[in-house]
Amino acid sequence: MNKLQNDYLIIESKKSGAELTRIYSKNQSKDILWSGDSKYWGRQSPVLFPIVGKLIDNKTTIEGNTYSMNQHGFARDLDFEVLDSTENFISYILKSNVDTKKMYPYSFELVIKYTLIQSSVNIEWTVKNTDSKDIYFSIGAHPAFNVPMSNNESLKDYYLEFKHRNNVTKIELNGPFSGKSINLGSIERLELAPDLFKNDALIYTNIDEISIHSNNSSDFIKVDFKNFPLVGIWTPYYKDNNSTAPFLCIEPWYGLADNIDSNGVYKDKDYINKLNIGETFKTSYSISIG
Repeated sequence: MNKLQNDYLIIESKKSGAELTRIYSKNQSKDILWSGDSKYWGRQSPVLFPIVGKLIDNKTTIEGNTYSMNQHGFARDLDFEVLDSTENFISYILKSNVDTKKMYPYSFELVIKYTLIQSSVNIEWTVKNTDSKDIYFSIGAHPAFNVPMSNNESLKDYYLEFKHRNNVTKIELNGPFSGKSINLGSIERLELAPDLFKNDALIYTNIDEISIHSNNSSDFIKVDFKNFPLVGIWTPYYKDNNSTAPFLCIEPWYGLADNIDSNGVYKDKDYINKLNIGETFKTSYSISIG
């Protein structure tokens, strides 16, 4: 486990999946990031690459050949190498190899960098095309936060505040696959309740920022992901008692699960990203604690 800290936060990350495994607020004296308790969900903040969500039959066609990939791709299950580190940041790298090419034929480099900036963590992704042809990819975040933040609260004590651009649409899910889009125009605030997640994640376009607030406290968690095309909001739902797991995920995405009517061709996926030979894709989002 690799640890960084400043006057405000302690963060920890690991080589496996280059996953962020802890955000601890010194001011609030509590852990912000989900513990990874496998009773509910054993992950904490996996990086989703080179797919976001699920493929129909877990298969896709790339360059005329069929490949199998599990939900959210393989990067979260592979060991990265530490590329660089200082007292303020650490970066990890994953390079394509014989094993990755059995699932995804392209040559690439993926760099994940975590930087502490006062009471915020900046997460930067760099994808480099090292192939002799154009490549396609998706990438996404999946950080889970402890919600409720206090033992005497429930999900219904919380709400989300949004900042957005342009027209906001909501993408409905049909099982694990994307379906129709509903034009919302705008969304400013969402009161949380378990039954919001009956059909799995809430997915929106054109959101730049989401903050999690309690009705009983001034503490907040803010996720800033300006210009990302999509965001998912998720927690496991348990219909037997109309409850959810004790965490909430805010997931900025450059990619989406297969559409229910998908033709199965990878480069035709909704929200797929193309990198020309030698090109580099770079973006970042931040998590702030207040």
